Amino acid sequence: MSLGWQIAAGLLALVSVFSIVIGTLRTGISPMPSSRGATKRLLALVPPGQGPIVELGAGWGGLSIALARAHPQRLVIGYELSSIPWLCSLLRARLARLENLSVHKADFSVANLSAAQVVVCYLYPAGMSRLSPKLLAELEPGATVLSNTFALPGWEPEAVVMLDDLHRTPVYRYRLGEGPT
Repeated sequence: MSLGWQIAAGLLALVSVFSIVIGTLRTGISPMPSSRGATKRLLALVPPGQGPIVELGAGWGGLSIALARAHPQRLVIGYELSSIPWLCSLLRARLARLENLSVHKADFSVANLSAAQVVVCYLYPAGMSRLSPKLLAELEPGATVLSNTFALPGWEPEAVVMLDDLHRTPVYRYRLGEGPT
């Protein structure tokens, strides 16, 4: 590789890292993919239906793609605010040629979630606290919320599945109408 290409590749890598750092500072959390075990459990906890599945904080796109493949009859919508993970997610979605998957570079806190039948997230505790009132205000009774690792404060889960990993990671399922206590 010529020196010019090496410099260009180095600058691209530097811009990518800088973009991820800026995104992390804006959102309060770095984009972290769900483990295979968590993805498998989350997929198993999705209730049957035809309504949209929305992933909040879609990161690199792995879970959104898995959801779209597992539920080809349902629309899957992923929201990601950080540019590089969003771009990666969008590219992966296009390469996978999943007609039912839509990936948006947007802040899910301002997105309208009222059509979602299932909301999936892997956020951090403060993010879950901020998300709770939005879910209550926008989701219809009977909607399902699935969370990898972090609970919704004040909500009673319908199910908690502990992964067989080093940290015994919990995966939570909530159903609105049975949610907050």
